[in-house]
Amino acid sequence: GPSGVLTIDNESGGTWTCNFNPFNLSYISYSLGPVYEPLAFVNTLQSGKITPWLATSWSWGSGNKSLTFTIRKGVKFTNGDPMSAADVVYTFNLLKKNPTLDINAVWSVLSSVTQKGSDQVEMKFKTAAVPYFYYIADQVGIVDQKVWSKISNPVTYPDKNPVGTGAFTAGSST
Repeated sequence: GPSGVLTIDNESGGTWTCNFNPFNLSYISYSLGPVYEPLAFVNTLQSGKITPWLATSWSWGSGNKSLTFTIRKGVKFTNGDPMSAADVVYTFNLLKKNPTLDINAVWSVLSSVTQKGSDQVEMKFKTAAVPYFYYIADQVGIVDQKVWSKISNPVTYPDKNPVGTGAFTAGSST
C-alpha cells in the first residue's frame, strides 16, 4: 500500500515523550485509531452511525446484558501477528487486571469477557448496558497479546514502538 512519513506536530506547546500507550489519556489521540484500532467506529457526529472495524458484527442478548462480537478474519498486527478473538479477550482482561488502564471504566459495567469459538467474543454485563456500547466498541484499542503479555508494568509502559492493527507505525520521535 501507500507509504510515506506522517509528521505529528505537537500544537499544544508541551513536551511530548513519544508515548503510544493506548490506555494513557495523555497520549490516546496519537494511538487510538492511527495505531490501535477498536472493534467498531461510532461516528458521534453522524447520529451515532456505527461502522464495523475489527469486529464484523455484534448482537445483544439476554435483556441487553450480553454482547457478542464476531471478530474480523485476516487482520494482522504491524509485526505480522494475526489479530484474533483471543487478543480482544486479552485486551479487556488486561484492563480488568490493571484498573488504572481502564480509562472509560468499562469494568464498572462488565462482569466477564470470554472467547466463544474461534472468532467470537462474548461480553457479559452486570446490568443492561446498551449505552456503554460506544465505550466498549469504539474506545478500547485492541493490543497484541504476544507483545503486551511480556510487558512487566503496562500501567507505566511508554510504548515507544507500538504494534497495532492501524495504518501507522512509529519511527523516530524527537
